[in-house]
Amino acid sequence: MYKASVRALLRLAVKRLNNGDPSLLLKMAAPDAELMFPGNNSWAAMYRPVVKGRQPYATHRGVDECMSFAQRFVDEGIQFVIEDVLVNGPPWRIRIAVRVHVYIPGADGHDRYNNRAVAFLLARWGRLVMWEDYEDTERVAALDYE
Repeated sequence: MYKASVRALLRLAVKRLNNGDPSLLLKMAAPDAELMFPGNNSWAAMYRPVVKGRQPYATHRGVDECMSFAQRFVDEGIQFVIEDVLVNGPPWRIRIAVRVHVYIPGADGHDRYNNRAVAFLLARWGRLVMWEDYEDTERVAALDYE
């Protein structure tokens, strides 16, 4: 039952983010939440230099840095279309995988930006503690030069 609730809450949070309000997504975050956004791009290097290695590297730490990241989605006009949400694990270690396509609509009817992504999230007792993003980072870097 709680897995359906997690999926519904995540879909609602993304819908609000698409409408310019990242607050629900951030209310779900624990104070020490971490975000891992890979690649050589301005999104990954907002707060610290990119570190490459085998282990995940938190590019954003804490609610304030995560809020700044989410606000940038809003400011850029990025839209998310959820294709699938997978939820597994007990409430004290909920693992969530979200497959989306991401785009910025252009004034001419063509996408100014588009990409596909999978985000892996970890939540404990309903609080988001970790978000790791997987997408074509070359497209993300190209967006920096538009």
